Amino acid sequence: MLIGDILAAHRDDKTAIIFEGHHISYLELDDLSNRFAHLFGVLGLNTGDRVSMLMGNEPLTVGAYFGLFKTGSIANPINNRLSAEEVEYVLNHAESRLLITTKEYLPLAMQAIERLLVKPKVLVLGKPEGRLPAGVIPEQRLYEQPTSPRAVADLHEQMAILLIYTSGTTGRPKGVLLTHAGVWADGLALSRGFRLGPDHVTLCIMPLFHCNALIVSHLSSFIAHSTVVLCRKFSAREHWKLVERYGVKSFSAPPTVLAILLEREAETEGMDINLEFVKTGSAPLTVELAQRFEARFGENILIEGWGLTEATATSTLNPLYAGEQRKLGSVGRAMPGQEVRVIDEGGRPLPEGEVGELVIRSNTLMKGYFRDSEATEKAMMDGWLRTGDLGRMDADGYIYLAGRKKEIIVRGGENISPLEVEEVISRHPAVRDVAVGGLPDRIWGEVVIACIVLASEVSQDELVRHCRASLADFKIPTRFAFTDDLPRNATGKILRRRLSEYFESQS
Repeated sequence: MLIGDILAAHRDDKTAIIFEGHHISYLELDDLSNRFAHLFGVLGLNTGDRVSMLMGNEPLTVGAYFGLFKTGSIANPINNRLSAEEVEYVLNHAESRLLITTKEYLPLAMQAIERLLVKPKVLVLGKPEGRLPAGVIPEQRLYEQPTSPRAVADLHEQMAILLIYTSGTTGRPKGVLLTHAGVWADGLALSRGFRLGPDHVTLCIMPLFHCNALIVSHLSSFIAHSTVVLCRKFSAREHWKLVERYGVKSFSAPPTVLAILLEREAETEGMDINLEFVKTGSAPLTVELAQRFEARFGENILIEGWGLTEATATSTLNPLYAGEQRKLGSVGRAMPGQEVRVIDEGGRPLPEGEVGELVIRSNTLMKGYFRDSEATEKAMMDGWLRTGDLGRMDADGYIYLAGRKKEIIVRGGENISPLEVEEVISRHPAVRDVAVGGLPDRIWGEVVIACIVLASEVSQDELVRHCRASLADFKIPTRFAFTDDLPRNATGKILRRRLSEYFESQS
């Protein structure tokens, strides 16, 4: 089945999404996606055209996704926490024909496209204050479209439907192209692995610009005819109230959120909470945090998994139900249809228990990096995706993560490239040299730190202001150290693992 057909397959009055108290049926959501599909045709979009989405969590975002899936255009969700400069880069690299945004993000969208030589059309949803900027397409155009299906020829499962930009070892994000077939295979495996059905209710607190919210929460649920309680954003104050009010049986969250929920667990006293499972990933989960969470909210409810955007969200998962062995501290076994190996530097498989790089072979792998054949060739090895993550495998095929080969900082589930942050900081005239790394943090997993060699005096506040002009808030260093030199090896490469030494005296 193509992804765009999922809603039509369940076209009835059953609730697909609950959003801020409003129930939206599968029929209504399918009608909304059909309106989007017709509008994309009116706007002249063709198969393969990129459509960027700068939006928050709301049903319109889901409708837009499915409208694009039905037409063969490629959905390009953009992290709404990025700066205008970062959004501009994505729009330019993706060569977007259309940018869909909402009144909340319209100012950011207009600032981002201001300097583009080839500007996308802009569709704004909602009713912004005052007059719309010239050329911006109003929401009214969407509701002028029919709710009947739009006929589109030549759609097939190997077509790309998603273009998601993710931070890597290079300074700029790379665009990952995902296909109908890969997204369907991952969503179906999750739906079956979680044994979802029409009576299941899941809570989505993760942002819809990431694979987790779209595939783990929505697509797997829609395949099973389940219901999704969609939140604009995570709220520790409201979280358990929503779980109780709607009879939520599952949610997906990074360890950061689990730690925050534990700090407020006293608020759940007397509540009727009956969770079946909590899917966690995006960052390492400590055994200690897992044990504390399960002691309070339910034995064996935490299900840890592992994956990356290049492999369509999830590649390994711990078994969920009784009779299947779950190993705390492990990210589980390869999901059906996927293979995971541990290899050495020469690409040779390692025996059980030995640490090496994790590689994946599956029908969920990306089509490639958009407009970057060189990076695609480096990432792929005879059909295997080199993940850059280090781990070991036991005799039963369970994977245990052991760090990262790639120099990526993971803060609250968000990947951050040290090179990207360094490039921005180095633009300041007072900075002679800079090295950026991650420091362990109990809540966020890691926080960004920067070691700086100064050319002239400058305050930390000034450097933060300088970063804020070009970087999303979560990428800005929270701690700075000023030093006379940076740790490097014999070839001049910065030794990022030694950066934490500069902060030990500050602890």
